Amino acid sequence: MKERLHEFGWYVKVAVHFGKLSLQSVMEYPLNFASGVCVELAYMLIKLVYLYVVITTGMNVGSLTPDMVIVFVGTYIFMTGIWMLLSGVNSIPDTVVKGDLDLIMTKPGSLQFLQTFGKYNFALACPNVFVGTALIVYGWNRSGIAVTLSGIAVFVFYLICGIVLTYSLGLMASLLVFWVTSLNAVNTLYSALWDYNNMPMELYPKIIKQIGTFLIPIFLVTNWPGMAVLGKLSALQLVWGIAVPLLAFVLSRKMFQAGVRRYTSANG
Repeated sequence: MKERLHEFGWYVKVAVHFGKLSLQSVMEYPLNFASGVCVELAYMLIKLVYLYVVITTGMNVGSLTPDMVIVFVGTYIFMTGIWMLLSGVNSIPDTVVKGDLDLIMTKPGSLQFLQTFGKYNFALACPNVFVGTALIVYGWNRSGIAVTLSGIAVFVFYLICGIVLTYSLGLMASLLVFWVTSLNAVNTLYSALWDYNNMPMELYPKIIKQIGTFLIPIFLVTNWPGMAVLGKLSALQLVWGIAVPLLAFVLSRKMFQAGVRRYTSANG
């Protein structure tokens, strides 16, 4: 047990160190960092147009009031920031194609950890994380949701589950480079699926909600934290929101190992 804790502590320290290096690298060129933030803020304004329409018209989205919708949109923007932060996952195709994975293989520690948590994109992540958090707090307050320790714990728990699922789904999409030469179509499809979370799942027809929950569980990423706090999830859905991220993580791990074996054989 002590060895496991020591190993976990080592990985945490390494991740923090990578974060510092990524931040130092970005701040060497402050203008690039500022321009990245500005570009991301511009994209965010486009996302917020939908929210503005909902609030100004007073339109309910299913059983959700406009104030509740703010929480869901805030969660979506927050998760977008987390996805943008994990540039190590996004850079896997380039690393594999250029053969740079060979260099990472020589380093101690988990290859998957070193690749996926080796660098971070703070310029794109920070605006989304900060604005998303502010919208969650603002929407929570306007909706009159009770601020209790249990409510916050449930929200944070399913938020963490969403982060695990975000990491796993994004990793599996990037890992297809071991089998497919070009990922342009895959990236386009994944971006389109991700943007379905721009509004709560209750906006969509039943068939879309079923697909996004059980077949391609993209709705679990941003809908489950808010739905759980509002008491709109059944016992089965609560369990499903825990099981899917765990299964997706295991599957992404197996897929990474299979891809590395293929990469090794291809490069001798």
